Amino acid sequence: MPTLEAWGTTDRGLVRQNNEDNWSLDTSLRVAVVADGMGGASCGEVASAITVETVMEYFRGRPVADPRQAMEAAILEANRRVLDKARSEEGCNGMGSTVVVAHWNLPRLHIANVGDSRAYLWRNGALTQLSYDQTLVNELRIRFGLSEAEVSNFPHKNVLTQAVGTTPHVKVRLREENLVPGDIVLLCSDGLTGPVPERAIAATLSRYAPLQHQVERLIAQAKAAGGPDNITAVLLRYNG
Repeated sequence: MPTLEAWGTTDRGLVRQNNEDNWSLDTSLRVAVVADGMGGASCGEVASAITVETVMEYFRGRPVADPRQAMEAAILEANRRVLDKARSEEGCNGMGSTVVVAHWNLPRLHIANVGDSRAYLWRNGALTQLSYDQTLVNELRIRFGLSEAEVSNFPHKNVLTQAVGTTPHVKVRLREENLVPGDIVLLCSDGLTGPVPERAIAATLSRYAPLQHQVERLIAQAKAAGGPDNITAVLLRYNG
């Protein structure tokens, strides 16, 4: 019988004074979510917490007939709540959050994201990004064909074009995949993907180990590279 193992954790990193990432994982609901808050002084963690809580609350509150519709609706509700909080609480103006959500009904996997928190699929040694980076540099790369060197040297790589709670309307990016036995799905904040190259992430996932050890290894890699941001990683492994 197909099963799915899951493990996740978050770490403050080595530079930030607080952790603005939030995450949640509920295998009974078949949902995992990672959010990375920003802006509004110390309210980044508020934005990411509202985002995660809203998504999980949405899936707890109703049966899921259409995962794509459910994920989009949950994120749009999170957008409304974060925006309302930013408008009503002094000091939180301008706060927002990225988010990436996974929902599975084995072997089917659904991914939704806003911003630049990512979802990856590791399969047979190869790492493929499933999410879509809603960043200025990615939009320019797609529109104007920037080279990898130009992307690497772009001065505003972290500028988001979309984030939860920053505007009344947000575009949710959606993706579906069929999993095969041995696949690993990674959800993470840019505290991992910023300092750790994809080839290094793939190498870690290629060394079979308990998911807890693999997550700890990914966090350690980010910290060994300076740990400039909060680091969150959730792994899902599909066993046929």
